[in-house]
Amino acid sequence: MTDSQPARLLVVEDQAVVALDIEDRLRRLGYDVVATVASPSAALAQAAALRPDLVLMDIQLGRDETDGIATAKRLRSEFAIAVVFLTAFGDTATIDRAKAASPHGYVFKPFDERDLRTAIEIALHRDRLDRILRRSREDLLAILDSQRIGILLVDGAGQVRFANTAARAMLSGGESIADRAWSEALELSEDDRRRVEELLRRPPSERTKVAARLLGDDARERNVEIEIQDDPRDAAGRIFFLYDVSELHDLREIVAEQGKFHDIVGDSEPIRRVVRLVREVAQVDVIVLVQGETGTGKELVAKAIHRESARRDGPFVALNCAGLSEELAASQLFGHRRGSFTGAVSDSPGMFEAAHGGTLLLDEIGDLPLRIQTTLLRALEERRITRLGETKPREVDVRIIAATNRDLAQDVDDGLFRADLLYRIRVGRIQLPPLREHREDLWFLVQHLLREFRAITGRAVEGVSDEVLRALLAYDWPGNIRELKNALGYAVIHCRGTSIEIEDLPPEVLERASPMRLQLPEDERERIVAALHHTGGERKAAAALLGIGRATLYRKLTQYGIA
Repeated sequence: MTDSQPARLLVVEDQAVVALDIEDRLRRLGYDVVATVASPSAALAQAAALRPDLVLMDIQLGRDETDGIATAKRLRSEFAIAVVFLTAFGDTATIDRAKAASPHGYVFKPFDERDLRTAIEIALHRDRLDRILRRSREDLLAILDSQRIGILLVDGAGQVRFANTAARAMLSGGESIADRAWSEALELSEDDRRRVEELLRRPPSERTKVAARLLGDDARERNVEIEIQDDPRDAAGRIFFLYDVSELHDLREIVAEQGKFHDIVGDSEPIRRVVRLVREVAQVDVIVLVQGETGTGKELVAKAIHRESARRDGPFVALNCAGLSEELAASQLFGHRRGSFTGAVSDSPGMFEAAHGGTLLLDEIGDLPLRIQTTLLRALEERRITRLGETKPREVDVRIIAATNRDLAQDVDDGLFRADLLYRIRVGRIQLPPLREHREDLWFLVQHLLREFRAITGRAVEGVSDEVLRALLAYDWPGNIRELKNALGYAVIHCRGTSIEIEDLPPEVLERASPMRLQLPEDERERIVAALHHTGGERKAAAALLGIGRATLYRKLTQYGIA
């Protein structure tokens, strides 16, 4: 029906005289009566064939007074055709039954033409509005279904009222998601669910994305980011946006693995040099001295050498030599016999025997007492040890890796370390760089450490803000990687969202992280090149270092022709 065409009406009335009267009145009012029928079956058949704009339906058709109501329901559900009831029955019971068919009007017999026309025009107008709303809703649902983002519409009671195709694909509930509580539809761990609940309690301005893992029936769990916004149509309703970041998560894992070698994390030239040396010395069964400041990862390097060597299937044993007395150092290294000293209540093997066939790390070897250094030198040369309280030596097959944060050559000059032992243990040498000399590895280290903290704490902290990255790059890290790990652990505990913000960092890092420590050239192009060099080509870190957005950096890379 258009504005220039009369409305097409179908009349359903089982009394022939009444039907003719209604048809005559409708034609006088200017309507097009496409058919007049007397039975429910005929009404459905004509509606299917003719598709009228409106049906005028008697409630009582034949002996069954519910026939008209039942037929009207089918007309609404199967053909979306509006119905106006024409009836002589105005009792409450009949009206209540008629409501179930959602009629567009209810006219009592007998009626005059003015009442009839008014009822028809209101019904047609309402039907037009319904069709517009229905089309808008269908368009909206089509738009929502076309999105790759999962979308859930949740009412004030927490029930899911709509889930688009992407959401149903992410969630194992599929078509049954609707009318379930969001906490049931989203199969989350207890920690993830609590984070989402906390997000719901926050005002819109304070809501951030929450990283979570969907624990569906699929063999592959999905990593998602959940964003929640208020429903503009319903003050109590919420809209959940589910971003499937599984591929991004996997890519991060791949990139992180590419920057890791046996837990030695980084891709800078100093770290590449360390990895090369690890691979080289691992192939030769010689003693190795690993030197570096506290917190640079000397034990990690020792373990990497062990895992790359032919002894990888043997034990790896570590002994921290710092603070050991002569007696305790001798017992720890070589073992003792029961009764050999006070407290020796049983025979006990030492670290050499425990590491037989594998590798023994002597951490902080520079702190060993001088007399034990002499005994150790003899054990290294003879490949035999003697337990305290025994006289018979024992054969041992052990590779020694020594580690220290001291200048052993200076200790030799000061009489604190035996020169011959130094010469013996530094056949293979690896010097570990302090973190301040390979800041470009910070991004890899941060990602690696956050992944560890997620596994340990269950908190879904996925990254750091640009401002935080800038602060981390500017700090000198006197405690090196160990201090970085502790600082990030502090930040993870204090972080409220999925990204560490500047206020989450420990105060000592904030106080001493001055961007002026990183001297960059004045020329913009040279500044960009220097920043990229400083971050090992990691553009996010370079943008943070320069204090600009990544989009701005990409634009300037193109502008200056920087590859």
